[in-house]
Amino acid sequence: MKIALGTVQWGLNYGISNLNGIPPDDEIKLIIDYAFESGISLIDTASAYGNAENRIGNFFKEKLNIVTKVASISYENSIENQISNSLKNLKINSIYGCLFHNVEELIKDPTLWNAIQNQKQSGKILKVGYSLYSPIQLEKLLELNYIPEIVQIPFNILDRRFEPYFGKLKKLGVEIHIRSIFLQGLLLDFEIMNNSYFTQWDNIWENYSSWIKKDNFNCIEACLSHVQSYSEISKIVIGVTKKSELEAILNASFKKSIKAPEFLISNDERLINPTFWNL
Repeated sequence: MKIALGTVQWGLNYGISNLNGIPPDDEIKLIIDYAFESGISLIDTASAYGNAENRIGNFFKEKLNIVTKVASISYENSIENQISNSLKNLKINSIYGCLFHNVEELIKDPTLWNAIQNQKQSGKILKVGYSLYSPIQLEKLLELNYIPEIVQIPFNILDRRFEPYFGKLKKLGVEIHIRSIFLQGLLLDFEIMNNSYFTQWDNIWENYSSWIKKDNFNCIEACLSHVQSYSEISKIVIGVTKKSELEAILNASFKKSIKAPEFLISNDERLINPTFWNL
């Protein structure tokens, strides 16, 4: 099962299309139970996602793998302390994966890579890696010989900047975890695409609409079909706030896998990077 659960919405109000807000405990239990029964084996979280780690810990199931991330690092907020806190919050003894959330710190300070490797050697972490925002960051880290076991990257129908690196990462034995396949829900909602800010890309939305109609997809199926067509991808991290959303995603995941047309690709950061959205 390539689908993995993302949990930023469990601790923070996140996502342009998220009208439900932070889900209550009973809904999180339903989601985790259903995910486990459906064969989902990985939950992605971070210490920076509000109280998401604690909430996962309350409903954790054996055999679920957890990937978390360390936030900005200081003397008081050392890697060792952060990982200890995450283990305590999650109520587990070891974490499947731990990623750097802010790789700019790692690029500047090589002692951080040694520090996280020490945590791995102590048995608290099985795999280490980093969460990235741009290919430039990946190139810098590989030049420094910081070879990860997991990378998490944004990747979707519009944003394919990391695709040229898939082969190299796979050869290095790296697990490629992708996020943002729905671009915070933008790619699922034509009403949001018609928002005054996004109308500057009307040609993309028209082409997107024509493609999904031609191949008889709905938006969820189209987004999933595209990313599932890449054999190099290990996990597809998707955030949900309701069990019904996860059901729809899993149902859509059984559709045929087809790469989206290249005419949908955009390198415009004002579109593909939500931090630049001027709403």
